[in-house]
Amino acid sequence: MFASLFKRAEQSVDSAIGDLGNRIIITLPFLAALGFGAASLTLYLTRLYGSELGTLLVAVAFCLLGFAIAIVVRLRKHSHDNNSNGEEEAATAEESATATTQQSMFDDDTVMAVMSSAAPIIVPAILRTGLKNWPILLAAAAGLYVASRSDQTGASSAPTPPSS
Repeated sequence: MFASLFKRAEQSVDSAIGDLGNRIIITLPFLAALGFGAASLTLYLTRLYGSELGTLLVAVAFCLLGFAIAIVVRLRKHSHDNNSNGEEEAATAEESATATTQQSMFDDDTVMAVMSSAAPIIVPAILRTGLKNWPILLAAAAGLYVASRSDQTGASSAPTPPSS
């Protein structure tokens, strides 16, 4: 009796994880392109307006982009909520049809269900891998720390040219 319910839940989680993986794979090249575009825009605006104003303009552009994305997400969620309120008032025959429609991967309930089902598998694997390779992780952290400190100290301890 419960076997079919568990099977459907397992298929739903598998589908959600696969959908998330596909979205991540699709998003990565766009994130890299966004990084290169931001660097190019920063260089251009720095050359055009100076370093302070150029970086400030890039920061403002990213804030505007973030606000635009937030507005779009809020409008989509609001329209989805309005549609779901209208569907609740509809006949019970439509409820069975809406139960079979695929939900978005980024619904809070779906994300929490995926995380709670995947965490018992992923967290021990990460801990095992991290504990096996702790010298490498420690060396990488030390290397990043030294590299970040050497850039700061190299600029401040640069010799000043002699004045004649």
